[in-house]
Amino acid sequence: MHRFGRWAVSGLVTAAAFALPTWICAVLVLPAVLKDPSIRWGLASALGTALAALAAAWGYGFATRVQGTAEDRKPPVAAVSAPGVRAVAIGGANAGGISTGDTAAPQQPSGQVAGVRPQDRRFPAAPAAGTVTASGERSIAIGGGNSGALSTGDQHGGAPS
Repeated sequence: MHRFGRWAVSGLVTAAAFALPTWICAVLVLPAVLKDPSIRWGLASALGTALAALAAAWGYGFATRVQGTAEDRKPPVAAVSAPGVRAVAIGGANAGGISTGDTAAPQQPSGQVAGVRPQDRRFPAAPAAGTVTASGERSIAIGGGNSGALSTGDQHGGAPS
């Protein structure tokens, strides 16, 4: 439903939440208790106003909510793993910031991981469909959309990324 349609529905619900209880109370319920129509309609209007205020609060939330994208409605992936050192894996969409490193990454010879000799390094097998795996050191893997800031702590040209 488009935004105009949501606002129209919320306005109609608010108007109905005022009109129906006001009329029911003033015409059907209160005549047996109160004979004076000005008091009867005053009480009925107060009740209708209170219910309309609740309906208006609901209507505002209904009309202004953000419809999710197809990416947000996608079911989460079946398997999520982050076996890497300081790695992050998220099965669905990410809306927050993620940082896997420090502001200054430790300097290492290129091609080496701390404490692992190049000949001992094993690369993981390709992940199966429907999985999210962040297997490298300070890696980030997201199975859905991302709207947050991402940082691995790596440095390019002297500035952290």
